[in-house]
Amino acid sequence: MASHARKPSTRAALPRRSTRGPLDAEDDPLSPTSSLASSAVRSPVDIRSHSPLPPAAITTNTETAPSIATVTQFDGANDSDQPQDDRDLSFLLESSIYHPLSQLEIPSPFRRPLPPPLPSTAKLTEAFKQIDHLLAECDYLQAAHLAGLVLISGAVAPTDQRSIFRLLAIRYSCLELSGNVALAAQESKALEDLGSTFYYSDLPPEAAGDGENAETSGARSLPKHIVPWHLRIQALRLQSIGFSDPRRGVSALYDLATECRDFLASPSLSEAERQLWGTRLEELGIRVVNALIDMGDLDCARRTLNSMKPAENGSVAAWTMRNAILCVRMGLLGEAKKAVDSAHCGDAEKAILQSLLAVAEGQFDTAIELLQSPLNTSSNLAALAKQNLAVALLYRSDIRKAREVLEGLVDEGYSFQTLTINLATIYDLTTDRSRELKLTLADRIAQQQHEGQGHGRIFTNIDFKL
Repeated sequence: MASHARKPSTRAALPRRSTRGPLDAEDDPLSPTSSLASSAVRSPVDIRSHSPLPPAAITTNTETAPSIATVTQFDGANDSDQPQDDRDLSFLLESSIYHPLSQLEIPSPFRRPLPPPLPSTAKLTEAFKQIDHLLAECDYLQAAHLAGLVLISGAVAPTDQRSIFRLLAIRYSCLELSGNVALAAQESKALEDLGSTFYYSDLPPEAAGDGENAETSGARSLPKHIVPWHLRIQALRLQSIGFSDPRRGVSALYDLATECRDFLASPSLSEAERQLWGTRLEELGIRVVNALIDMGDLDCARRTLNSMKPAENGSVAAWTMRNAILCVRMGLLGEAKKAVDSAHCGDAEKAILQSLLAVAEGQFDTAIELLQSPLNTSSNLAALAKQNLAVALLYRSDIRKAREVLEGLVDEGYSFQTLTINLATIYDLTTDRSRELKLTLADRIAQQQHEGQGHGRIFTNIDFKL
C-alpha cells in the first residue's frame, strides 16, 4: 500500500486571525436583538441529529454524517457561485491519497460488488451518472469507491475544480455514511491548510497588509474561497479527527465565523447573500456547540448555546429543545425541566421531552405513560416515541414488551441505527441464539430494502452487534 506521509505545504498560510466567532460580535446575527437571526425552523426530528444524549434513549439516527442532500449539493446556494480559475489541483488526484475499501465490516446480506475501474474511453459525465445512481440506491460504499477511482483515473482535469470538489464531497460523505470516518479523516489531510491563500480567489484583506488597504477592504469585494461551503466545513472537521486535535476543529469554526462576519459587514452584499451568510453563521454556532460537546467541555457548550437564543418563536422552540437535552446530559434536571416547561412546541414533542426527564429521574412508569400520546402522531414522531418507550420498558425490566415494540418498528419498515442496536442488545440479553437472531434481523431488513419498503442506508456489523 502506498505511503500516506503528509507532504509539506508549499502554499502560504493566512496570518492568524484573532479568535472571534459566534459569541463576541457587537452585532451578532445569532443574538435575540439582531435582525439577521435566521427564521429557519428545524423540526424535532432534525434536532435529534444534534442531541448530546445517549442514542439508546433518544435518537433514531446517531450519526452526524452528512445526508444524501449534502452529498449532491454543497449548500443552499448554487455552487456555480464558486470562483473558477485555472488553479492546479493535481495534488488531489494522486492515487496514494485514496485508500482501498473493504466490505468485511458489512453484513453479507447488504454486500454489493464494488464498481470496476472506468474504461479509458469513459467520459466524466457517464461516471457522474453512475455515481448518482449508486447514491440513489444508497450504495454509499460503492459510490465512495467509484468517486476515488474517477479522481485517480485521469478523466478529471487538474484545473476542473467543480468536478474535483464534487467528487471529494461524495467520497468523504459516503465514507462517513458507510462507517469509514477514520479513512475520510486521513484522506482529508491531502487538502492541507484550507485557510491558505491558495484556496482564495483573491488575496484576503488580512494578507494584504494593514493601513490603507485594511481601511478600504470593506468597499471592495471580499475574496471568495474556491472550496464549496459544506465541503469546507466537512473537511475541517475531518482534519481535526485525522490530526487527533479537536481544538483545531473549534478554532477552524471560529475562523469561518470571522469570515462570515466579514461578508455580513460588507455593504456590497445583496439581501439574499446577507441571508445566506447569516444562515451559515448560525450553523457554525451549532457546530461549535457540537464540537465542544465532543471535547467533553459541556459547561462551555451550554454557555455557547445560551448565547445563541433566537428572538423568533419558531426558532426558540428548536433552541429550547436542544438546551433541555443538553441539560439532561449534564445532569441539570431542574434546569432541563424549566426549559421543557417553557418550550413553545407541540404537545407530542413536549411529552417526549418530559418522558426523557422521567427516565433520567428513574420514573419509568411515568415515562411510559407520557409516551402514550405521541404514539398516534406523525409517523416519524411516533417511531421516536416507540423507540423511547421500548427503552423505558427495558429499564423497567419488561424486556418482552420492549422486544415486541422494537420488532414492531422493524415490521413497519424502520431500521435506524439505535433501533437495530437496541434490538440486538435485547437478543443478547434474552437468548443463547442471539447471533442467529441478529443475522435473521439483518436478512429481514435487507429484504425490506430490496423491496423498497425500508429506509435506505448502509449497514455495518456494528449496527447489529455482530
